[in-house]
Amino acid sequence: MSKINLFSLAFVVAVISGVAAGSASDLGGVAPIANLLMYGCAAWIGWKCVSSSEAKEYAIGAAALVFLNHPAWGDAAATMGQVQWVGIYLAPIFSNLVDIVLLVAAVGMLKKLVDGARSSANVTA
Repeated sequence: MSKINLFSLAFVVAVISGVAAGSASDLGGVAPIANLLMYGCAAWIGWKCVSSSEAKEYAIGAAALVFLNHPAWGDAAATMGQVQWVGIYLAPIFSNLVDIVLLVAAVGMLKKLVDGARSSANVTA
């Protein structure tokens, strides 16, 4: 599956999960299942699609999103939650998208560390 298709799938699942979490009935427990699929897609994207040269950029972007979404600094999700009629859906959708970027960056950095350890182990062996 290509990088664009994985990002699209993760985005669509994040929107579905956000709508399910924002609704009063939780749509019959769809949100936890969608979250599992969303996190799986994000981990797969991080492992297969983030190269060692891109890992630093993903980490910087993830750090910026953490600052943007943190309650003491930006509180973007809560601000989006105040939008009339659709705010209850926008806040969890934005939080899900932040979670996707964070997981992609974390797994990408982990892959960079594993690749670095493998290359240094091969050099010394």
